[in-house]
Amino acid sequence: MDSLYRLIRLNRRLKSPRLKYAFVLLADLIGIRHLFVRFDPVNACNLKCGMCYFSDREYVKRTKGIFRPAEIERIAEMFLPRAVQFMIGCGTEPTLYKDFTDLVRLGKSYGVPYVGFTTNAQRLTEDHVEDFVRYGLDEITLSLHGVHKKTYEDLMVNASYERFHEALEAVRVVRLRHDSDKPYLRVNYTVNKDNLEEMADFFTVFGKYGIRTLQLRPMVDVGDTSYKFENFEPLIPRYNEIVAQLEKECRERGIIFLATTEDPTYEADNQSSEILDAVLRYMNPQVVWKEDFDWRKETYRQYGRRTHWRRSLLKAIFSRNSEFRDLRQHLTYDVKL
Repeated sequence: MDSLYRLIRLNRRLKSPRLKYAFVLLADLIGIRHLFVRFDPVNACNLKCGMCYFSDREYVKRTKGIFRPAEIERIAEMFLPRAVQFMIGCGTEPTLYKDFTDLVRLGKSYGVPYVGFTTNAQRLTEDHVEDFVRYGLDEITLSLHGVHKKTYEDLMVNASYERFHEALEAVRVVRLRHDSDKPYLRVNYTVNKDNLEEMADFFTVFGKYGIRTLQLRPMVDVGDTSYKFENFEPLIPRYNEIVAQLEKECRERGIIFLATTEDPTYEADNQSSEILDAVLRYMNPQVVWKEDFDWRKETYRQYGRRTHWRRSLLKAIFSRNSEFRDLRQHLTYDVKL
């Protein structure tokens, strides 16, 4: 297990948020890497997945924009020297950005230890994977909502099941050609009542592709989507059975397994995500990190001084009423190997 997943596991096991805030403040003061940068270069998607907000027409209408190259360079200069991880593609589809492989090269040019790329893989070709290997991409995360063709294409509207397999094969072939285990393959599987049972067939269908990480996450209610959210509680017993089976298979195959098991209905406060607001930097063409951050005119450090960022971190170390306190349902999974 590499350092990134060890860090995620450490965050879950270290219960004191004050120690975490103290580390963030120290890292900011002495200039060491501590940020997790999430970057969407374009506000668009080529699919209308049923469980995603891109299946909502009103959301699509109001979610527009694309970064210009000069804007990306400015953002990179401010954030990437401080980044532990640079994840390209978070809420939209990054392969719709023309020069998306160059974003990997940009991240590595700033020495970011872990550069990841999240995609539905429908536009991913062997040439793109060649670029990823050449530029040093660490991990490709693939979104998957069904093991078998009908479920996959019903839930991932406009996607081709065959094209998804072609992309996986392209990764396998290119890695073999370069005798490289990178980019690692991670599959994120979002679970609902219609795709739960076929989870058990995951390795029968996808085991040949050299997947390194498998994550299972029950569906989250994100609002108006074409696939209507239903209470997951009645499915928990069967979900836990299949999770146990897959955990065993992952252990036998040496695969990292991430699964939401402690709170699959997302009802409890999530203590593991408490400090995320202090280290997570999400950006898309409509907002870069904070709504009041005038990133085109002021620098990261100027914004920090203007908003008394370090003072807020210091306060968080000594107070439970921290403005950073974030108990949303992030990092709800456990890391197992």
